[in-house]
Amino acid sequence: MRTVSEIYNFIGDCLTSQITESWIKSELKIEITEGMVGYNGGFVNSQEEYKSFSVRDFPRELRKEIKNLHKTTTEGGNNRWNRAIFRLYPDGKFDMEFIWDQELHDEIDRLNKE
Repeated sequence: MRTVSEIYNFIGDCLTSQITESWIKSELKIEITEGMVGYNGGFVNSQEEYKSFSVRDFPRELRKEIKNLHKTTTEGGNNRWNRAIFRLYPDGKFDMEFIWDQELHDEIDRLNKE
């Protein structure tokens, strides 16, 4: 299994592999609920236009690595999250924002009880 740092690098590589022009910022918005991973994202080009990624072009391994990231970062119950935003910049800097969305959690619970 990859380390957290290696997962971040992998996510960054997945994003940059889809960018074919000069860019300012890219991001991947992640949602994870009960082991199911969803994501979308895109980048802002040098003309400040937002262009969406084709998530079909991401490797299947990305979902697995996001699950591993979730498992690793939530061990012990200290850092609960079900949404995240990975932002990457052309100089290689990035940030990862972890978000707990209680409404999403409640909706999943409700649907599981039906």
